[in-house]
Amino acid sequence: MRPHVFVVFALALTTLHLHCRSSRQTSALSPGEQYEALPSEIPTSSIIVVPITLSVRDLAYALNQRVQGLIYEDNSFTDHGNDGLMLRLWRTKPFTIEVLSQTVRYRVPLKIWLKQQIPFGAAEAEGELQVALKTNFSLQPNWSLHTQTTLEFYEWLSTPKLKTALGDINIQPIANLMIAQSRSTLTQMLDRFLSQELGLRQYAQMAWEALQKPVLLDSVHQLWVKATPVSIGVTPLRVVGEELRITLVVEAYTEAKLGQQPVFRSNSSLPNFIFIDEVAEGFQLRLTTEVPFAEAERIGQKLIVGQSFSAGKRQVMVQNLRLWGNGDRLVANTTLRGAVNGDIYLIGKPVFNPSKNCIEVAELEFHAATRNFLHRTAAWLFSSAFKRRLSESLVFPLEENLQAVKTSAQQTLQHYVIQPGVVLKGLLDTLSVERTLVTPRGIRADLYVKGRLQLNVSGL
Repeated sequence: MRPHVFVVFALALTTLHLHCRSSRQTSALSPGEQYEALPSEIPTSSIIVVPITLSVRDLAYALNQRVQGLIYEDNSFTDHGNDGLMLRLWRTKPFTIEVLSQTVRYRVPLKIWLKQQIPFGAAEAEGELQVALKTNFSLQPNWSLHTQTTLEFYEWLSTPKLKTALGDINIQPIANLMIAQSRSTLTQMLDRFLSQELGLRQYAQMAWEALQKPVLLDSVHQLWVKATPVSIGVTPLRVVGEELRITLVVEAYTEAKLGQQPVFRSNSSLPNFIFIDEVAEGFQLRLTTEVPFAEAERIGQKLIVGQSFSAGKRQVMVQNLRLWGNGDRLVANTTLRGAVNGDIYLIGKPVFNPSKNCIEVAELEFHAATRNFLHRTAAWLFSSAFKRRLSESLVFPLEENLQAVKTSAQQTLQHYVIQPGVVLKGLLDTLSVERTLVTPRGIRADLYVKGRLQLNVSGL
C-alpha cells in the first residue's frame, strides 16, 4: 500500500476521535415540565349562628302597651240574635305573662259594663273579673307562626248586678253568656299579637341578606370574605329564666379574596328552614397564596447565581437558575460553568412553613438522570455544599404575612358592623396548611382558617 494512503487513513481516525470528544454529553437529561390537574375548588362550608333572645318582661310590656283601655264593645241591642244586651270590657290592670315551652299563659283583670233591656226601659250593671287565657304556638318551616289561644277560666272579683227601680238584680248568668260571646275577640287579639312579636321571618330575612355582603376582614392586605348562604335551620325554643331563646343556624359557602371588593349578587329568596336539635358551630375559610415562578427564580438567582463550589482543583460556578413543575414537585435547573459545563437538575417538594411565613423546598435531591450524569463526570459534587446551598436559596417569603392577616381579622371580628343593626362577631382559632401545589403559574399554598362566627341582629 502506498504511504499516502496511510496518511489519509490516520487523518480520518483523528477526525472521528475529535468528533466523538466534541459530542460528549455536557448536561444531564431534563426531567421535563408537567403539571398535575388542580383539585376541584369545592367551596368551604361554614356554620354561622344567629342567636335570638326575647325577654318575657319585654313581651309583657309590649302586650300592655298595645292592649289598653277598652278592648271589647257591643253597642247594639239587636245583634247576636236580638239579645237585648250591650257589653263593654276594659283592661283595668296590666297583663301578667308566663311562658312554658310552646305555651304562653296570661292573666288579665277586666272591668265589665252591661246594659239590659227590661220591660220598662233599660238597666245597667258593672262588675270586675280576672280572665286566664293560654296560647299554644308553633313555628312552621315557611316561617309563619301558628297560634291557638283559648280561654282557660275566669273568676268574678265583684258580681255584676242590674240596677233597677225595684232593686239590684244579680245577672251573673247573663254576664257569663256575654263573656262567652266576647271570647273570640280576646283570643284573636292575642293570636295577632303573638304572631307579630314572635314571628321570626323578618329577622331571618335580615340575617340572610346581610350575610351575603362581602366583609373586609383585613384592610391592610385587603382581605375580603364573601358568604353565600345555602340553607337555614332553627333550634327548638328554650325558656331560660325570664328569656325565650332560639337560634338560627345558617350554612354558607365562604370564600376569601385578596385585593378589590368581590362582586356579589344578593339572593333575597329566604328558603324554608329545617328544625335541628344541636348547633355544630364551625367557620372555616380557605386562603390561597401563590409565588409566581418569575418571582421565585428572582429570589433564588439572587442567592445562588455566582456562587462557586470546589473540591481540590475542580470547581464549578452557578451561571443560572430556572424553576418549573414536575407533577407535585419543583424542578431546580442550574446551569454550571467550570469542571462541568451544562445543566443539572434537582427536584423537591414545596412546603409551607407557617412560622416563617414562607414556602420552602423539602426533600431536595438530585434528579435520577442527573445522578447518573454526575457519577460519570463530577461525582465530587455529591459531597460538596452545593445541594445544601441551593436548598437555602429556594426559600420564598410570602407577600402576605398570614399570621398578621389572621390577627388583624380577629380584631375586626370583635365587632364588625355589616349594616345598622347587624353586627358580625367571631373567633378565629387556627391557621393550618391544607396543601401546597405546583401550578403552571408558580407555587401555591392553600390554607384554612377555622373558628366560630355569630351574627347579632339588634331588636331581637
